[in-house]
Amino acid sequence: MVLEVKNKGIPKDLVKDVVIRTLKTRVEEINHKLKEIHNSMNYFERKYGMKTEEFYEKFVSGAAGDDIDFFEWKALKEISDELKEEKKVLIEII
Repeated sequence: MVLEVKNKGIPKDLVKDVVIRTLKTRVEEINHKLKEIHNSMNYFERKYGMKTEEFYEKFVSGAAGDDIDFFEWKALKEISDELKEEKKVLIEII
């Protein structure tokens, strides 16, 4: 999707700088959130003795059980994956 900005006297360079700063701020927010999520996933990895990727495969195949921790762990992994993809796209744009 391409967004067109109509020039109403605002220099294009100023608009570009504001957009880039905004995107960089979002990348910083994502990095902070990913760190929090990583710490939470590490807790579950230690608690259950398996890596997140191994757990996720077991969970989605129905082999992990239905402990409430598992639903949280699954959500953390999926959110992490989505944030990593968003970050990748933003970095490509910047």
